[in-house]
Amino acid sequence: MSTGWIAPGSTESTDLPPTGPSDGDPWGNGDSGNGGPSAPAGPRRELVQDLPLFPLRPLGLGEVLGAAVRIYRLRARTVLGLAAIVYGIAFAIMMVTTGAGMIPFIGDMQAIMDDPEAPTSASLFSGSDILLTVGSSAITGVITMVAASLVTVALTAVAMGEATGRSVSTSQMWALARRLAVPAICVSILIGLLELLVLAVPTALGVLPIVLLQEPSVLTIGAIVVGLVIGVLAAIWIWARMLLAIPALVVEGTGILGAIRRSFQMTRGRKLWRVLGVGLLLYVLYAVAVQVVSGVFGMVATVAYLAILLATAGQALVVGMIVLTVLSLLGSFVAYVLLSPFLCAGFAALYADNRMRHEAWDIELTRQARENWSTDGAR
Repeated sequence: MSTGWIAPGSTESTDLPPTGPSDGDPWGNGDSGNGGPSAPAGPRRELVQDLPLFPLRPLGLGEVLGAAVRIYRLRARTVLGLAAIVYGIAFAIMMVTTGAGMIPFIGDMQAIMDDPEAPTSASLFSGSDILLTVGSSAITGVITMVAASLVTVALTAVAMGEATGRSVSTSQMWALARRLAVPAICVSILIGLLELLVLAVPTALGVLPIVLLQEPSVLTIGAIVVGLVIGVLAAIWIWARMLLAIPALVVEGTGILGAIRRSFQMTRGRKLWRVLGVGLLLYVLYAVAVQVVSGVFGMVATVAYLAILLATAGQALVVGMIVLTVLSLLGSFVAYVLLSPFLCAGFAALYADNRMRHEAWDIELTRQARENWSTDGAR
C-alpha cells in the first residue's frame, strides 16, 4: 500500500510524520532530532513516489541508469564545472609528469633521426628511461585516482540532494569536498592497494614455475594464465565489495575504515551480485564512452603528428610528439569531465538502491523529501 503523491508546498496531510532529519544528518540516518522515532510505525513503504533524480524505493536497472543520465539535466553546470576544475588541475600536473617521462625517449629518437649511426641508439630503451616512464605512469595513475575521489565525494552529495529535494548548493558541495578530501583519498588508496595486492600475488605465483624451471611449456604458460585470471577475478571482487565505500563516507560520515567496513556489510552474501552486476555495467558503459570521446581526439592527434612529420620531412619529431601528447591528454580530459558525472550519479543511485532494498532506507528518505518539499513550498 502506498500513500498518494503530494505536490510541493501542499498543506494536505499525509500518513507519515512531518518531522525531518536534523541538519547534522541530512539523509535521515538517525533520529529526527526532535525526540521522534527515526522511522514511522508499521511496514509501510512508498512505492510510487516520483522524485527528480530517482524514485525513493528499490530501483530497477533502468532507473539506476536513468539517474546517471538525469543528473546532467538537473545540475549540468554544477557537475560539469566541478569535474572541469578538479580534472583540469589533475591533467595539468599529469601533462608535466608525462612530459618529464618522455624527454629522454624523445631525445634519443631525435638523435637517431639526426645520425642513425650514433652510439646513442643503443640506449634508446635504457633502464633509466624505462624507470622514468614507469614512474611517470604511476604518478599519473595516483593523480587520476585522487581526482576521481574528489569528484565522487561532491557528486554523491549533489545526487542524493537532488533525489530527496534537499538541493546541495555549489558552495556546500565544495565545502563538503574540502572536508572529506583526505578521507576519500585514503579510502581510494586503500582500495587501490588491496586490488593491486590480490592481483599481484596470484600472478606472481603463476609466474614462479617458469622462473624456476627456465623453460616455457604448457604447464608453465598455463600457470601464468591461471594466476593472472585468478588475480583479475580477485581484483574485481575487491572492487565490488568496496564500491559503496565513498558514498557511505559521504552520506553516513563513517570515517575511513568505517566506510570500507560499511561497504563490505552492504555487499555481504547475495547482496554482492546485484552491486557487482549493475556496477560493472555502469563502469563498462562509462569506459566505452571515455574511449570513444578520447579516441576522436586520438585520431586528430595522430593525423596532426603525421602531418607535422610529412611537412618537415621528419625533422620536427619533437614538435610532433608534443602535439600528439597534448592532444591525447586533452581528449582524456574532455572525456573524464563529460562522463564522470554519469558514473558518480550511477554509483550514488546504486548505493541508495542497496540501502532501500535491504535496510528500508526509502522510509526515511521519503519523510525527509516531503519535509523538504513542504519547507520549500512555505517559503
